[in-house]
Amino acid sequence: MFNKKLEIFSNHIPINFCKNFFQVFPNNLPNYFKHIPKNPPFFKFRSERTLKTCSGIINYYKKAVVFLSPFDMEFLIENNQVTCTFGNGRYNGALFHPNSQFLDHVDNKKYLCISKLCFDIFLKSDAPLIITNSTWTLNDFEILPGVMNAKQPLELNLFLPIKKEDKNIFIKQNTPLCVIHLETEKEVSIIFNNNKYNSWSVNGLNYVFSSLKNKLLKNKFK
Repeated sequence: MFNKKLEIFSNHIPINFCKNFFQVFPNNLPNYFKHIPKNPPFFKFRSERTLKTCSGIINYYKKAVVFLSPFDMEFLIENNQVTCTFGNGRYNGALFHPNSQFLDHVDNKKYLCISKLCFDIFLKSDAPLIITNSTWTLNDFEILPGVMNAKQPLELNLFLPIKKEDKNIFIKQNTPLCVIHLETEKEVSIIFNNNKYNSWSVNGLNYVFSSLKNKLLKNKFK
């Protein structure tokens, strides 16, 4: 049985530096996890355990790649306007989708806008990539989930909902942004490709209004 591959390209961040922001087990576990004892203080029964012995969370991270923020990022929200900066401001990868695309149609009205975080990083995989929020790190922000059909390299873009009540969102470098699972039971080899990826080399969104038909996956359930 051949391994699956997850190939990573970076057009802006040098690939040797980019490697630091994709973590696998056990380095992808939340920082607090190593400080949790197997038994709670003053336990009386052998059955008393902590999260340290939960197979659910351990298996979750054994199957996952965690993507860490390459930048310090800050979002300032004033008078329903959002400004943001990445690092020293020389690179800014935050875009904002018009609310007419999504939020205007949602019953929950607590959100101001959705920011699209772009890092000029491309992923290629012959297995679908399931992108989820880094829930177990209990961040003060959330990332919306999605699935990438990345048989051809596809840009890793993340979507950050900003609430109307938010005044400031600060994301420190190396904060877990999302968790990536490959839909496969085979072992996965991660390859950091030193070549830059030219999205103009394929017939994608640079040329057509929509690539939906080419990216849709088959229904999994019948």
